[in-house]
Amino acid sequence: MKFQTISLFLIILFYLINLSFSTIAIGSKDEVTKDDLMKKVYYSIRPDNKECSTPHCGGYLIKKLNSIEGTEESQEIYISEMMSSNPLLNSTMISELKEIQKQQQQQQQQPNLIMPQFSIVVSGEITPSHSNDGLYHCLHITDILRVMSIPSEDLLINKQQKATIKPQEQYYFIKPSPYKCNGILTDCPNLVVMKANTLEIEFLQSYSESYTSSIPMLDQHWFNSRLVSENSDVSAMVKGFIVGEKLTISYVYLNTIDPPTKCNTPIPKRCDNSKPNQIPVFTRTIDRCVIFTECIERGPCHLGVPSCSPGYIPSIIQVAPKGCKKYYCDPDFLPITSKTFN
Repeated sequence: MKFQTISLFLIILFYLINLSFSTIAIGSKDEVTKDDLMKKVYYSIRPDNKECSTPHCGGYLIKKLNSIEGTEESQEIYISEMMSSNPLLNSTMISELKEIQKQQQQQQQQPNLIMPQFSIVVSGEITPSHSNDGLYHCLHITDILRVMSIPSEDLLINKQQKATIKPQEQYYFIKPSPYKCNGILTDCPNLVVMKANTLEIEFLQSYSESYTSSIPMLDQHWFNSRLVSENSDVSAMVKGFIVGEKLTISYVYLNTIDPPTKCNTPIPKRCDNSKPNQIPVFTRTIDRCVIFTECIERGPCHLGVPSCSPGYIPSIIQVAPKGCKKYYCDPDFLPITSKTFN
């Protein structure tokens, strides 16, 4: 009897020890694959530069991302017209694609910038065109994503790293892992990476990117919230490769409807004129919206005016504790969330 009691105790102890080193799931792989991002179809897009009468040419050529070369789905599809029912979608970005492509080619000639082959990615549904008896295709656009500019690879990667052979890059979305460790293990997956246009997912420990270290005055709080996001409406797409349990990111594509809802204009309270040098100060939310915080006494400030990198524009607000100007550099293709507040 005593032996049976000891054996039962050891079995329970072994079970508890094993449980303590296990990972407790608070989500599932099925939940991840049901994400809205996994349901949409994403394409690279470029203008058709052939010269002939419309609609035979002069439209756009799209290609499904992450398609296997040589397969039918890797072939470019000619689009004669595009439509969108979303009033927030900046469809002029598509109509100006030829000009954007020209700007991209000029940027590629600059020694301090690198750009990917495609600067714009779209998602949508292909249907027969509404005109021309449906002989051509129409793309009903749901999302437009555009790449963030980044300084030259020569400035970011040393010669030893450049000499290594990189795996083929793919397009992904990153979300927080739906799994949670019990606090004892240190190697639980922190991230779930979803491969665009597939049901493939991977659980990873980390990622690396060069934007936060190379773009001065980038709003990192906002940027990181787009890079790893629970909100599919603002999730950024990344281009990169996976080695082991790490994703190395080369480019970040932002959803151009950002913020997803329009910011309210901050209306500061009237500062007390009886107190000397009282000025309003502000802060920015995770959506880059400006919010009035308080009135403070103006203090001494540095008068230097920094400049943004190519592809970025300044956003300036007065901040505590002295009411000095704080500069942010936002991607120049995103909506301006507010005027300069100072």
